[in-house]
Amino acid sequence: MVGQFMFINAVRLSQQGASATVVANTVTLWSLVYLVACPILGKIVTATNASRLMVAAMAGLALIGLLFTFVLSITGVYILMALAGIATALFFLPFQVFMKAVDGANNKPLTYSTGLYTFAWSMGFAVGPFISGILMELGTSTPGGGNTGWKYACYFAAGVSALTGMVIFFLRNITRSRPLPITEYKIEPAPAPVDYSNMPDLAWLGWISAGVGVIVITFVRAVFPVRGETSLHLTQSFLGVLFFLVSLAQALTGLALCRGRFWMYRASSVAAFGILGIVGILFFGFSQNHLMLCIGALLFGVYSGSFFFYLVFHALVHPQRSSQYVAINETSVGICSMLGAMLGGYLADRFGFGVLYAFGATIILLANILQVIIHRRHPVVKT
Repeated sequence: MVGQFMFINAVRLSQQGASATVVANTVTLWSLVYLVACPILGKIVTATNASRLMVAAMAGLALIGLLFTFVLSITGVYILMALAGIATALFFLPFQVFMKAVDGANNKPLTYSTGLYTFAWSMGFAVGPFISGILMELGTSTPGGGNTGWKYACYFAAGVSALTGMVIFFLRNITRSRPLPITEYKIEPAPAPVDYSNMPDLAWLGWISAGVGVIVITFVRAVFPVRGETSLHLTQSFLGVLFFLVSLAQALTGLALCRGRFWMYRASSVAAFGILGIVGILFFGFSQNHLMLCIGALLFGVYSGSFFFYLVFHALVHPQRSSQYVAINETSVGICSMLGAMLGGYLADRFGFGVLYAFGATIILLANILQVIIHRRHPVVKT
């Protein structure tokens, strides 16, 4: 649903002739509200009320999806995106409580939990724009070159939200009858296949490198639809395919990294992923044909899958500070999403898309150099 709302509004506002700044600020506002809502909701979320809050969140997203079909103004879109930020926070915080309990009760390895979580939400971001892109071409034409297909995409988002809410509602009795031992959860799996206790605490490096990655991926999700509409004249379905490929590669990368044991501490591994990200973002900024854009989407998706995995792993691996580090993760992602949307819209409007994506490649390179230096100073100690 989050992927759909971001994609739908970026495309429809681009079709209305809105600037890159106006389009990107739909993500800025969502990120700001999400950032503020998370710590507030974190004080009221418990294991006992998690399912009720998740149902309420899905009901809210379903209603927002329907309201989008009646809203035509930019102001209305902004208001609904702000409400979507609250509803999204209302879902993901309780969900993480649930996920942590389930994985802890089943003694899953940390890399398994991290990789599967990355895979799950990334597939959501893949499928949402893909389906929206198809549905948005099924409507009737409107003045200005657009059509009413975006309403079909909103109806689909509302329907899936309602269905998800109903599933959670019926499953809540299962979790009540078989309470999960949340208080007994341990970060390290038992028995632990890998002992990370001798590894350096690199959560701070994850915040820097993934923060840069989030800024640049926001250049893609929030700003590229404007280039696709105004400069490349791409169809909505092909835009959906591009975003699908980014998130699909991201999801499969997260799943593949479940088997990784020490790559998160190796300079050569993080350097290789950084190179893929640089090449991928440059393709988004300078490619003209469909094939090169698809290749760029796949390369950048592999990079984004690696830095999201890297971020979550280095936060959860610490046995005492994991909860604090996860909270900082959420904050850093929210801030960097907001910063990426504002900065991306400004640079694109002021200097052009080429400068924007060249800047994105540059900051990836700088962050990657820092990672390589730190990892070489702290080589892997296998136990």
